[in-house]
Amino acid sequence: MTGRRGEGSGNPPRRRVTIDDDAIPDAVYVDGDLSGRRGGARVVIVDDDGPTSPEEPREMRRRMEGRIRERRISVRREAGRRRLFTVAVIAGVVLVGVAVLAFLGSSWFGVRTSDVRVTGNVYTDPARLAAIIDDVVGTPVILVDTDAIARSIEEIPWVKDVAVRTDWPFGLAIDIRERTPVVSFPGPDGLFRVLDADGRVLDVIDGWPFEYLLMVSGDTPALNVGEFAPAGPTGAATLADTVTPTVRDRVSLIEVDAGGTDLKLTLDNGTVVRFGAARELFPKLVRLETVLSAGMPAAGSVVDVSTDEVTIADPA
Repeated sequence: MTGRRGEGSGNPPRRRVTIDDDAIPDAVYVDGDLSGRRGGARVVIVDDDGPTSPEEPREMRRRMEGRIRERRISVRREAGRRRLFTVAVIAGVVLVGVAVLAFLGSSWFGVRTSDVRVTGNVYTDPARLAAIIDDVVGTPVILVDTDAIARSIEEIPWVKDVAVRTDWPFGLAIDIRERTPVVSFPGPDGLFRVLDADGRVLDVIDGWPFEYLLMVSGDTPALNVGEFAPAGPTGAATLADTVTPTVRDRVSLIEVDAGGTDLKLTLDNGTVVRFGAARELFPKLVRLETVLSAGMPAAGSVVDVSTDEVTIADPA
């Protein structure tokens, strides 16, 4: 590397640095001061292998700009092809999904009567249940509205709740939990109504079904199957469902008014147990159990458990 200071009286001295190395592909001459400490000095870099005419730099720039433009166009085209491929894949997946759903939703996968399984239906009206099932037969399994079927079945008086689910590929599973009858009472038309603990009329029959506790109630309308009894009979039904087996076995009659303000039990020895209003029955039953645990009251006694202060009146 050699350095030479320029001469001249009116111009600032210039320093030329020559870089010449066989290991470096392009040797350049730096004309001027690289530090820029001298005001107004310009640095000129001369490439020995550079263009030999003023037109060559412009031509090189045009070629470079052309290559850059072609590269940009190529990149945009490649991005467009990738987007097109992605859209094609998504469209293909959607079409396949639609085709599969259309196939599964065809009558080929409709519910078959032979594949419908029903459990728990002992007293449930078979005709109404069969009609509900017949409405579903032939419907594609994936389109079956199990909630609507359950609501229809729960309208049958004996059904307390039901679980309905599809059983792929052609079946339907229906699990029924029926209501439990606890008491019966004669209506104004002489027919007996069978009630569950909620006071729902499960059946209307001619003659007393002795397997259920007998209840009598005044001013009770002639209820139809599926209807709910007034407050009095409903309270009596709740009481009949709540009593312990030891008490239940000794109950011969339940009496209540339609409004449920005066609820009474008559035991098999003639003892009358007064509950008062047909509400808050559990603590009243606890009081009755306490009395009975001390010994059965005398026949014909009146036991009042309607308040915390239990009273026992001997027969007159």
